[in-house]
Amino acid sequence: MKKSSLIYLMCALALICVTSCHDDYQDYTTTGHILLTLPGDGEIETIQYSVKMMDLNSRNAVTVAGESDGAITVVNLMRGAYSINVEGVVRYASSDAITHTSQFRAQSDYVSMVELDDNIISLEMILME
Repeated sequence: MKKSSLIYLMCALALICVTSCHDDYQDYTTTGHILLTLPGDGEIETIQYSVKMMDLNSRNAVTVAGESDGAITVVNLMRGAYSINVEGVVRYASSDAITHTSQFRAQSDYVSMVELDDNIISLEMILME
């Protein structure tokens, strides 16, 4: 009887140790969602972009390039503060329904990226005409 009680006690202690450690794990990475907007009226049709995000603490840079409709997602970022530079080419329809193509850039010197997945950054494009 004493031997089986000791075995049950040891199993219970091992289970408590294993389950108590799971709360110590934290996810240190996050996802950033960059929403680009045109200055004034108009609707973005497509953009070709290059994004450079620099961690202001470690100075590590993340670069992403691609094509989108104005929404850019950057995954596996370490949580922290970043500077963001976006540049590329945008095709858009102006308010008078004329299609334009222009180079653009957008930037921010400081963006906080501390949430797990809800880091939404809105940047207004600067058109290079």
